[in-house]
Amino acid sequence: MKDLDLYSTLNANPPILKDNYRIELSIYNAAQETDINNKKPELLGYLRKQLNNTLVDLDLVINKANAKKGVYTEKDKYKKLVEKNPKVDELRKKFGLSF
Repeated sequence: MKDLDLYSTLNANPPILKDNYRIELSIYNAAQETDINNKKPELLGYLRKQLNNTLVDLDLVINKANAKKGVYTEKDKYKKLVEKNPKVDELRKKFGLSF
């Protein structure tokens, strides 16, 4: 499952090639930073070998401005769902469900 997390992180924002063979990767939080740092030796080894360049390095930048805001409470989740599809609330009322 960790590799799927890594895949999602790497695909969320395309890496940017900077000067001096530095690759900048924008991430959203400390959990992603930890995950990337754990895989960093393996990633850099692969990149350096494939690119035939030992100077390649990876820089992580936590981008809080673009971080996706999570929905945490059940009520917040329900409100978000109703925003996406108001018919959900109609169904709740029709079946006499409370929330």
